[in-house]
Amino acid sequence: MADFVVVMPSMKDAVIQHLRDSFFADEPLNKAVGLCERGQPHAALERLCLATMTDGLSIAAMDGDKVLGVALNGILRHGDIEQSIEKIKQSTDEKFNKIFNILYTVSRDLNLFNTFEVDLIMECRIISVHENARGRGLAKELMKRSIDLARDNEFKLFKVDATGAFSQRICRSLSLEELKSVRYDEYCDESGTPIFRVPPPDHALCVMILKLP
Repeated sequence: MADFVVVMPSMKDAVIQHLRDSFFADEPLNKAVGLCERGQPHAALERLCLATMTDGLSIAAMDGDKVLGVALNGILRHGDIEQSIEKIKQSTDEKFNKIFNILYTVSRDLNLFNTFEVDLIMECRIISVHENARGRGLAKELMKRSIDLARDNEFKLFKVDATGAFSQRICRSLSLEELKSVRYDEYCDESGTPIFRVPPPDHALCVMILKLP
């Protein structure tokens, strides 16, 4: 059995190492662009992860002092997406830029704050389970507990950018609705070539949301 805990500052190094060993290499878009090798660091992605952890809303599944999985949850505020897009324009990491350009521009165009009349959104930015702990329902439990935490903190909207079929299936099982879907084979550069070549079953980015009472 795993223990589920809110990620504390003292856990940040263990969480980052878990992500290097799992998510950084396995996430569909990271894998499609060859962002980094398993176990290797990625400075820009780790900065985002550490910044998200400072919001105090992330959850880890633990076995003793070993991180089995994490849900990195952060607060999205007015103007955050636009600022992030501007930062990408200054970045020279083309692989990183490809991934976050689709994530940020799709969210920006949805105009979530005005559409749902909210000031803050809780966003699950990463859901990750170590390969040796998969098949035990940890990812779904991490997502469920994230939703509960959003509700406890009186967020009115919970959002996930689900990049793969597995995370999309979990979202649907927890009653999240698909707000927008972008097929990878239709997301192309100026020459008409798909930017991401993602093998089945992962075929689209889905922005999933849950309105909270």
